[in-house]
Order: sequence, then structure tokens, then C-alpha cells
Amino acid sequence: MNLFNDGESENEMEGVVRAAQAGDRDAFLKAFESVQQALYRAACVIMENQQDAYDATQETALIAYRCLPHLRQPCYFKTWITRIMINKCRAMLRERKKVVLQADMNTWSVSLQERSADELGVLEAVNSLSFPYRTVVVLRYLEGYSQKEIARILNLPLGTVKSRINGALKKLRERLRLQGVFEIREGGEFLGL
Repeated sequence: MNLFNDGESENEMEGVVRAAQAGDRDAFLKAFESVQQALYRAACVIMENQQDAYDATQETALIAYRCLPHLRQPCYFKTWITRIMINKCRAMLRERKKVVLQADMNTWSVSLQERSADELGVLEAVNSLSFPYRTVVVLRYLEGYSQKEIARILNLPLGTVKSRINGALKKLRERLRLQGVFEIREGGEFLGL
């Protein structure tokens, strides 16, 4: 499976990451740009608003650039940088709780103008999940990571990831059923009511 968006083969992109590790800034920009949109989309859902997602994505780029020489296997660049982004989001959310005790759940948006009422219902339901559940849903269903990849990204046992996905789907199923938006089948498939 090609983890990069620009159509390059994994071997070519691995070479780009190796060049970036050797200090080539243009190579780092190319590698980062290949994953930037996926990182931003995931951060939008996790952080609950676009500005915080943008900040998390940019700070992820800075951390990744600084820490890139420590990446042992360049073939895992996307997994590695996604883990950095999630950890950055987690830290920002912790900091936000210290500063603001009450979060406004209606302030986040991910191109709301372009969303149907049903899509908005699903996004609101995902947003209502706690951080651990929301994170696995975003990685699995919005970004398409396998359960094994999610376990590697979050540094969790595979069983914990499976449990969180099942728990999240159970919570989403109930929330969406109450909203009358969708029914979710066992495999995570959404069906209109």
C-alpha cells in the first residue's frame, strides 16, 4: 500500500525521507507535504476546530524536522509523524483544559458549508467521543489506517485498539440512532435509516 499521496512508490519516498534525514530541507518538505492533508484532517476532528488543527499540524512539522534523524525506519515515516501529531494534539488539549475549563463544542468545523445534514450529524457524534475513542475512529475510518497501524501509532496493544474501536462504534451507534441519522453495522459501515 502506498502511504504517500503524490503517486510516488514507497521506495522512492523512503529515499526522500533518507535524504531529509541527511539534512536535505527540500526532501523534508516533500515528505511532509505528502502527509500534510491527512494530518490536518485528523487534527481537525481531534482538536475540534480548524485553527487548533492548523497549529497542531505546523508544530508537528517542526517537531518532526527536529527529530527526523532519530527515525530508525524511514518506511514508517507516515506512522511516525502521525504519532507525533496525535501526541501534540493530546498535549494541546491538556493545556487547553488548564486554561479553559469549559469547551464550546459548537466552535469546531471541518468545511461545514460543504457537509450534508447527515454528515454533520456523524461529525458531531464523532466529536462527542472522548479523546481515546475519537482518535481511533479518526485514524481508522477517516484516514484508513489498519488496526495494526493504529496500534503502532498510538503505542498500544492491538487488543486495546480493537476494544476502543468497538467501544467507539457502540457509542456512535447509540448516538446516531438517537439522532435518527444513521445505523452502524458491526463492521463500521454506515447505513441511512
